Amino acid sequence: MTNGGPMIADRVALAGALLLLTIAPSAAQLRRPLTCTEDAAIDFATPSLPEGAKPQPRKARTFSLVSSGGLLTVISAGRSDYYECQPASPRLNERVPRNTIKCQNGVYFFLIDLNTLNFVEAQLNPEDRTEVKVTAGRCRGL
Repeated sequence: MTNGGPMIADRVALAGALLLLTIAPSAAQLRRPLTCTEDAAIDFATPSLPEGAKPQPRKARTFSLVSSGGLLTVISAGRSDYYECQPASPRLNERVPRNTIKCQNGVYFFLIDLNTLNFVEAQLNPEDRTEVKVTAGRCRGL
């Protein structure tokens, strides 16, 4: 055994502290409950329309968001879904999203820009394309 054990523990503790510092501003802005409304939604389950036909208007879904301890709770129609969240980080050649968090729960993904309170929600299932859905909208504080 070498004396590197305590150094590794110190490094892990420092990395954890830095992670908490990067998440803190985003988490603080999302602590207040939000009400969100879909502006647009698309899914693969909807059959394609004949040429010239207009899609039927659909009522926009409204739901609430509550964040606590790195978890995001989406409350809609009496049902609660829980997502694990972290700050969104771009690829090397993409522009940096500012103050955006990404959350995941299985095949469900939720991204929210904490400056503009715009969101994108996606359900991705490679086994069944009829279960692929994407929605976008905006939130406001309660």
